Amino acid sequence: MSKTSGDFNTSQDVIIPIGHTDTTRRRFPTLLSAISQIQQFYVIEESGQEIPDEFLTIQGKFNFFKVGCGSGFTEGLAFALLAVLILPILSDQKLMQTVSVYFPLAQSRLFLHTLNFFPLLLTGGLCCFLSRYRIGILTRKAIDAVLAGRMLALVVKGILIFAGLTWLADSISQASAWKVAKWISFRQEHVAFEIYRILMNTKPQIASMAYEAVLIFAVATILPFVTVWGVSLLREIVKKKQEASWNRV
Repeated sequence: MSKTSGDFNTSQDVIIPIGHTDTTRRRFPTLLSAISQIQQFYVIEESGQEIPDEFLTIQGKFNFFKVGCGSGFTEGLAFALLAVLILPILSDQKLMQTVSVYFPLAQSRLFLHTLNFFPLLLTGGLCCFLSRYRIGILTRKAIDAVLAGRMLALVVKGILIFAGLTWLADSISQASAWKVAKWISFRQEHVAFEIYRILMNTKPQIASMAYEAVLIFAVATILPFVTVWGVSLLREIVKKKQEASWNRV
């Protein structure tokens, strides 16, 4: 027997939002879409309803996993693209002064580093935000799948970025830098000298950035897990203490 109440279908004491019974087959185009779906799971489980474990099928878990992978890939790509723009500014004082004429914040090294790692910080923050929703079977499995996918993508992307930056730093020499500078400047010597100076000043920063990227990627990977699982564990401890106090009464 089933009945309709408001925006929910109720069947055998299990509440599932109308239009979301196909959750296990849906694809979430963005991390925000996946979070929205997890929030709906949270509303159901927070109300005290128990949803069968099989409701989130293998396909459903894989959909959340793919969202995490896509998020990690996008973060890594955004970091790489921003590094191409920011590293030369950090490395060459003359270029920094020129850019700061149009964008004063470019004089702040802290701002430039923060801007470079902002995609990782933003998405990592969103994943930490999920800690408040990890309360039941569905929310736990969905959130863990997102985090696992993101972790895999960040690990792979971090290794590739580290290898790429290390290779690039080793490849830059006086001869190669001058050759690239002439090619980019269309053999205009005064422009080529400027580009050559920037490339040679950037070389030491590239190697440093490679190790910084490994550290930041590691933190961005581990922090959401620690936050989500830590809050979940704390919630369980508080719940058990409350139950114990009620039992004593």
